[in-house]
Amino acid sequence: CEIEEMRAEMDEMRDTFYEEDTCQLQEMRRELERANKNCRILQYRLRKAERKKLRYAQTGEIDEELLRSLEQDLKVAKDVSVRLHHELEKVEEKRTKTEDENEKLRQKLIEVEVTKQALQNELDKTKEKRRGSKDIQKTDRKSAQTPTEEVNEDLKCQLAFIKEEAVLMRKKTAKIDKEKDRLEQELQKYRSFYGELDSTHHKGEAGGPPTTRESELKLRLRLVEEEANILGRKIVELEVENRGLRAELDDIRGEGEGAGSSEGGAMGGSGSGRGLGDDLTELRQQLQLVEDEAELLRRNLADVEDQNKRVTTELNKLRFKAGTHEGGARHGGGLDGAKAEALQEELKAARLQINDLSGKVMQLQYENRVLLSNMQRYDLASHLSLRPSPRDSDAESDAGGATSGRRESDEDSSSRLVPPHRKREGPVGGESDPDEVRNTNGSSRCLTPTRGLYTPTGPEGAASSPLARFLPVGRCSLLERQHMTDIRMEAERLVRTIDRLIADTATIISEARMKAFRKELQTFIDRLEVPRPEGRDTEEPLSMFQPIILLILILVLFSSLSYATIFKLVFLFTLFFVL
Repeated sequence: CEIEEMRAEMDEMRDTFYEEDTCQLQEMRRELERANKNCRILQYRLRKAERKKLRYAQTGEIDEELLRSLEQDLKVAKDVSVRLHHELEKVEEKRTKTEDENEKLRQKLIEVEVTKQALQNELDKTKEKRRGSKDIQKTDRKSAQTPTEEVNEDLKCQLAFIKEEAVLMRKKTAKIDKEKDRLEQELQKYRSFYGELDSTHHKGEAGGPPTTRESELKLRLRLVEEEANILGRKIVELEVENRGLRAELDDIRGEGEGAGSSEGGAMGGSGSGRGLGDDLTELRQQLQLVEDEAELLRRNLADVEDQNKRVTTELNKLRFKAGTHEGGARHGGGLDGAKAEALQEELKAARLQINDLSGKVMQLQYENRVLLSNMQRYDLASHLSLRPSPRDSDAESDAGGATSGRRESDEDSSSRLVPPHRKREGPVGGESDPDEVRNTNGSSRCLTPTRGLYTPTGPEGAASSPLARFLPVGRCSLLERQHMTDIRMEAERLVRTIDRLIADTATIISEARMKAFRKELQTFIDRLEVPRPEGRDTEEPLSMFQPIILLILILVLFSSLSYATIFKLVFLFTLFFVL
């Protein structure tokens, strides 16, 4: 039986080895397919490079942009090759360690097999002894079999543990071999592309400050995009919470209206008292949610302030660099035109995303203010319910009119708190007019409040006025009201600081746009060549350009048009005067 068990274990080990071999074969096939795809891509790139080489050989030109990109890629390849060399050394060390451990495990397996053989021989001897006299061997069996069985069980346990360790070590070695093969393949690719480490140039020979500046700007853009994604997730969470609050407020209003229509002017009762307790708990939960939202808005505000500081420092640095290198950029600025345009597009997308996020933040702040005003209205209604008496119906009607009037005044005050929408004065980075109109429409759509947050006026407001009768009498203490007023003041302070931050960013963007527009006007005036008639004096072109300059100043200072339309009007006006 023990031999059969050992055979079954050996069959299981063989099956596991076969399964591992099949898995490795499948992975090798996948890697082969990937390598084939990479080879096709590399063949396509090689053909493209050969075509470019032939074209440059025919024309005799040198692509400086390609040289810079190749130098930058060479730098990256050097760093990657050095890093891969260090990683290969570490992998070699790990491989040597695993080989030593495998050798030790093999020695242990050999020792276990020797002990197993010895035990097998002892078992055979005991079986032969059993065939003799039964009476004599009974006493001997009791004394001899017990230690052998214990030793066999211990050896079986040790063998099972050693097998498990061997399986784990095989898996580890297989993984390490795969990583080693992958790293060797990557190293061969880099060697085939960029050559050996000794044949390459030194690190300080290639590249220049524009490439490093562009890489830094790309890294900053990635960081800004990550921060924008985080803010977007927070805004989605706040929107979900606001939807829940709106649904709860609608339920409370519906319950109040139904109770007012069914009971008329009656007050008191056990069921109404329970409903009032539920309303109070719901209102307190809403207050807690509003406090959490205010805390989230404070954190977002701190993040936006830090981001604004970073943007201002970067803009100051760029202005200083632009002022120092303005003369040299006019002569050699045509080489990096494509990269500059790509960076401008990325900056434009980041600015649009930041504008959308700021609009959503303003919308959430407005919804929080509306919720606070609703809470204060319920508080006022609960305190105003102390005045009427069940005996005097006229006094109840007067109190209902007063509460409805106060609700209307609160609605007017909450509607006055809506932040005005900020329109952009011009396109960012050369965008066109329809994009600007679409952007303004989208941002105004973000700032429109939902209808469910407003209390209806007129007959509906009069119908909802009996809700004040079912609110608790004297339940809301002075501390809770003071807490609510503090929350409202904190939210207003957050709104003011966010408006100030948005105004600062708007001024910075407008200054950058004005500077770019001045440069464009200067280049246009420098390139403009007017055909001069023979019989006129030299002062006539100046007198002709005076109305053009006046038109430019009037359009820039006193119009709200975009810079693209202003440029078109000026161009048409100059053509009219010239022709």
